[in-house]
Amino acid sequence: MEGNTQFAADDRKKVGDLRVPYQCLTIDAHWNDVLTALQQCVSPTETREQLIESLQQLWMTDKNPNFVLPCLSVRTALDLYLRIMKYPPGSEVIMSAINIPDMARVVNHHGLRIVPIDVNIETLSPKVEILESLINHKTVAVLVAHIYGKWFKMDEIVKIAHKYNLHVLEDCAEVFRGVTHSGHPETDLSFFSFGVIKTVTSFGGAIARIKDKALYESMRDFYATYPVQLNSEYRKKVMKYSGLKIIIDSLPTQVVYFCMYLFDCFGIDINNFIISNIRGFPSDFWMKLRHQPSVPLLHMLYRRISGFDESSLQDGKEKCDYVNGRLPSTAGVVGYKANVRNYWLFPILVQNPTEVAEELGKLGVNAFTGPTQLKFIEPYNGNNAIRHLSEYITHYPNEAKFLIDHVLYLPVHKRVPYHYLDKIILAVELTLKKHGEFKMPSFDSKQLFVNGTSQEKITVPKSKL
Repeated sequence: MEGNTQFAADDRKKVGDLRVPYQCLTIDAHWNDVLTALQQCVSPTETREQLIESLQQLWMTDKNPNFVLPCLSVRTALDLYLRIMKYPPGSEVIMSAINIPDMARVVNHHGLRIVPIDVNIETLSPKVEILESLINHKTVAVLVAHIYGKWFKMDEIVKIAHKYNLHVLEDCAEVFRGVTHSGHPETDLSFFSFGVIKTVTSFGGAIARIKDKALYESMRDFYATYPVQLNSEYRKKVMKYSGLKIIIDSLPTQVVYFCMYLFDCFGIDINNFIISNIRGFPSDFWMKLRHQPSVPLLHMLYRRISGFDESSLQDGKEKCDYVNGRLPSTAGVVGYKANVRNYWLFPILVQNPTEVAEELGKLGVNAFTGPTQLKFIEPYNGNNAIRHLSEYITHYPNEAKFLIDHVLYLPVHKRVPYHYLDKIILAVELTLKKHGEFKMPSFDSKQLFVNGTSQEKITVPKSKL
């Protein structure tokens, strides 16, 4: 540790002050959005029915005429769907091996078993080539997630799933780029999130797109029986997020440095502090999950989404591309072959993310290993990926696990000026030069692994369902 400290001190002397007064996260809202949200809590200007109709008209297009259901959160929409479907306990849901734990929690709560499908680091797409081998007589749905702002093509996933009469659920929580890009029109459900750290945040709320009219009407009618989120509850969230916005986005540079110093003095990790305060349901999970959005929240959903200009993503994309193109070879790039390469967070891959984050911190760059709730979803041993060997075999999503084990997030986004981006690039180069070149292992997605290890490999046969 002493050597690391000396390393940082020596490099600071060589290159000067590399401190960067920005966090990995940003709250994508202006102060007039905050004030409008608070005003609507006191004196709403529309009715619930008017706002829901406006949102439906906004989202339903000729390109994607699927029905629209505004919800409190994506997890609320998923739970609502599963309550309507009433799948038999023990049924299986094939799910992207990288998602937030609460999505898995909702699926498990309904007595369903998750079969994680591996994710390709270059495209961030589920490995479509193994999807069919994971389907069996217990499979009821396929839930795939676009992550980090990157879109992958859904055509083959939809084709395979519908071949076996499975519902396709498309999680678009991290990739919103306008209502004209609202998921694949043939997916049975697609979800968009407008939580506090999402693009064009409404400080909560979500949109579910539902293809089948009967399913939509069942979900809509059942959801209408839920209690409505209190205006005061939404107001408390907005006030809390306003405090975070001050810390994350709004303080003068020297004040930011002073605040970070105070956090260090009191032994508080600023990243963990921020993460703990952005959770949508920090307590009473099921009770708070099962609510309809309040009228102020519906107003903010319509305000933010209708006012969104896709060109507003360009500045952030240019800055992230700027850094990506200048990173040293000792850092791995995520999702560079994705179909659409926008950015939500800025992940890179390094050999020792915890050590690298600590060393970057000593240089003044607040990198972090976990500023998002995205996690690796561990498979059960012995899932029925291959029916006749189901007691002995599990497919292990090695590539997804490797990504989560090696990911490091940098404070790179649209609010960071270019001169600070140059400091981040230099700090990363200085820090990684002693860690050696980053090497991506070879991942063979056409194999299953006995007991979750790579010691004994069995070739995947095609499903015979």
